[in-house]
Parts: sequence; C-alpha cells; structure tokens
Amino acid sequence: MEIFNPVAESTLKRLTPAPRRGDLGGKRVGLYWNMKIGGDVALERVSEDLSRTVPGSSFTSYRGSVGHMMRHMTAKDADTIASECDVVVASTGD
Repeated sequence: MEIFNPVAESTLKRLTPAPRRGDLGGKRVGLYWNMKIGGDVALERVSEDLSRTVPGSSFTSYRGSVGHMMRHMTAKDADTIASECDVVVASTGD
C-alpha cells in the first residue's frame, strides 16, 4: 500500500522589491485596483492620507483592461502606468 500526501509542495519565489523613491512630495502616484472587494476603499484611504502628509502629490486611478468582475493588468497597462506615474500603490488582495 502506498500513501500519498494530497497537499502540493509549496514553492518560494523571492522577488527584489522596486527601488524606493524617497520623498513623495510632488510625485505622480498611480492607484491600481483590480476590482476585488474593498480595494477601492483602501486606495481611497491611501490617497487621502498621502494628500494630507505629502505636499504636491497627485493621484490617478487605474484598473486592468482584461476581465469583467476582476480586472487583470496587461503588459501594455503596466507600461502606460509606468510612463504616467512616479510610484504606484496597488490593492490586489481578498
């Protein structure tokens, strides 16, 4: 008799964080929401808090271009956001 463990092995993928921009004063901040519940509320709070504490910053909201109930970001979306923003805050969790 062979006994199998039905749990898949975990994989660990390490990513290098993006370089930090330091002072956000005067920066263009992108707010990316993939339309998961509550993400818009979190991003609104981030923009309110940053508006109060970081002078001169501006905010632009983004959603992915693929999907319906949940929107996925394409490479073109990412390039657009990168060209229009200095930093990005994204909410993608459940």
